Amino acid sequence: MDQLKKGFGRVEENEYQIARRRTYLKIDLDILSRNVSILNSLCSSNTEILAVVKGNAYGHGSVEIAKHLVDIGVKHFAVASPGEGIDLRKAGIDSYIQIFGNACEEEIPDLIEYDLVPTVGSVEFLREWALYSQNLCPEYLFEENYEFHRPVVIKVDTGMSRNGFQPEQLDDVVSYCDENGVRIHSIMTHFAAAWDDQAFTTLQLESFLNVAAKYRSRGIKLHAANSAGTLLGYGNDLDFVRPGIAMYGLPPDTTAFAIDMYNRLGLRPILSWMAKPNLVKTMSEGRTVGYDNTHRCEEGEIIATISVGYADGYNRLLSGKGIITTENGAECPVIGRVSMDAISVRLPYHEDKCSNFYIFKNDFTSPNSVVELAKQLHTITYDVVTSLAARLARVYAVKGSIYLTRT
Repeated sequence: MDQLKKGFGRVEENEYQIARRRTYLKIDLDILSRNVSILNSLCSSNTEILAVVKGNAYGHGSVEIAKHLVDIGVKHFAVASPGEGIDLRKAGIDSYIQIFGNACEEEIPDLIEYDLVPTVGSVEFLREWALYSQNLCPEYLFEENYEFHRPVVIKVDTGMSRNGFQPEQLDDVVSYCDENGVRIHSIMTHFAAAWDDQAFTTLQLESFLNVAAKYRSRGIKLHAANSAGTLLGYGNDLDFVRPGIAMYGLPPDTTAFAIDMYNRLGLRPILSWMAKPNLVKTMSEGRTVGYDNTHRCEEGEIIATISVGYADGYNRLLSGKGIITTENGAECPVIGRVSMDAISVRLPYHEDKCSNFYIFKNDFTSPNSVVELAKQLHTITYDVVTSLAARLARVYAVKGSIYLTRT
């Protein structure tokens, strides 16, 4: 083995060896730290980050992202389901974890066992939550330091019309919680169009504060701002902001306004998708490439086969349209169909099989940046990165070191 390593010049372990595949996602945690610092700077000194790591941290790997955020002082997290919260708990994350959405009664045992904070939008859930606590240990239910006093988050629907109580219901809901020994950690709302409709967002925030602000004097916390709200200054003086996509350095939309703001603030994407070819070959005239023979070669075309496909999250709609780039920025078009496990690309010149290519480039303007891909696919950046498959190795870079997962 030592001779093999010496012969191939691989004494030092690199990203591909860590990934055990000729493709991997590179996640730059130093950039993540900087992005979080920038978002913090937009908020009041008493406002904390409630980091949204749902959807496998928007495709970036929820466990490692959460561990790093804990390392840099983030104490509060949010995911979309109890299962996502349980994954974090099993990985050793003992911080506050809120479950977004409208909590359901059948989730209560897992919420209790794993100390997960439900987001509540129905009296039915509150009733079952209170009954569960009373059945556990009724004689201690109303004691101030009773261990079961697991908190809930009350959600107020101010215009999203998806989850939550209506504003006029809030006082009754708080009274119900008080009467039944249910502790309220915070009251929240969610903006429906913070990036696109500032007038509507202002109305939402005003509606929320009109009914919820008085409860801050009781120590109940308030939060409203998602990434867009945080960037545009809606609710940045409340107790929490809830950045998701901005934390990962991706804009809420693909407009020039968004890109200019990110450049001005210094926010950057933390993810690159790297790959090396499995095969590079020169084709003769008339040869066809891929399923359905959609590309016919000219004489001397240099074709590289790269083992990524739609099962990895490289969208099939990029067949014959996608672009990947070399390390020096040369553009290489995807030719033929995107397969489940492979793409073919035309090279401008012969590259060695050990050459690095960017499947996704971590900027805003390259043709294979997440922003440009979202434009091409007529979707949003969230969709592109949350589609990245679990089978893709995620290699994390921090302070000059690289690793796959922490032990």
